[in-house]
Amino acid sequence: MSLPLTSATITPKAKHTATVIFAHGLGDSGLEFSNNQEMRTIASKLPHIKWVFPNAPERSITAWKGDTRRRSSTRGWLDVLCEPLTYSSEHDDIQEYDEGIMQSVKHLDAFIQSEIDSGISEGRIVLGGFGQGGAISLIAGLGGSQWRGASDTKDGWKLGGIISLGGWLPMRDKYKKRLSMHASMIPVFWGHGVQNESVTWDLSWESAEFIRDRLEVRYGQYTKMGEPGVSFMSYGVAQWMAESEMEDLRLFLKKVLP
Repeated sequence: MSLPLTSATITPKAKHTATVIFAHGLGDSGLEFSNNQEMRTIASKLPHIKWVFPNAPERSITAWKGDTRRRSSTRGWLDVLCEPLTYSSEHDDIQEYDEGIMQSVKHLDAFIQSEIDSGISEGRIVLGGFGQGGAISLIAGLGGSQWRGASDTKDGWKLGGIISLGGWLPMRDKYKKRLSMHASMIPVFWGHGVQNESVTWDLSWESAEFIRDRLEVRYGQYTKMGEPGVSFMSYGVAQWMAESEMEDLRLFLKKVLP
């Protein structure tokens, strides 16, 4: 099938039996993440996994308008309505914000479907990302048909797992209402740096706590990583990934994509 966005890839060194689709952060690119040394180290230790790094579409950023130090647009999976980044229930009612997120969900759906068409089952695919990429992966990976438009009857994916590194939930009220019927059965690795100033630890943890009544949310329980529900892990870093976080991610992937 024809994909709506370009991407970079780390090809598997052994027989291809699983795929990780990883969405970059605001202003980054798939190529940057595919060349990241930490990512390549994990890939080398999991040689059966193909890594796909889609490039987000170019979009205008509301919070940057009027700021002469920044471009008015950049690669992003969703708009940034305010800085510093906070949650406001008022954002849930902005139609353009909702529609922009839904469009990104459809883009990631196309990459998932492409892997399925190539012979990889849903349960052998993990969707994840960093920053904005983590946020959109939580939506696309655990969300149902309401994130995909009125004409779409598919109630989400039965994926092998979800990864959110430095992510958050941008539309909490709608998110909870739009969870798929499969969401509670999907393992989620949610890692966050306690010194992250772009997406604060409090914002990320509040996002996880908000869905606790719908999904099991565990804090710091290493022995349960890879089981259905959310494994929320903290790391003593700012925005970028810590070495310990990358090792935990590798162990998570080894469990959900053996």
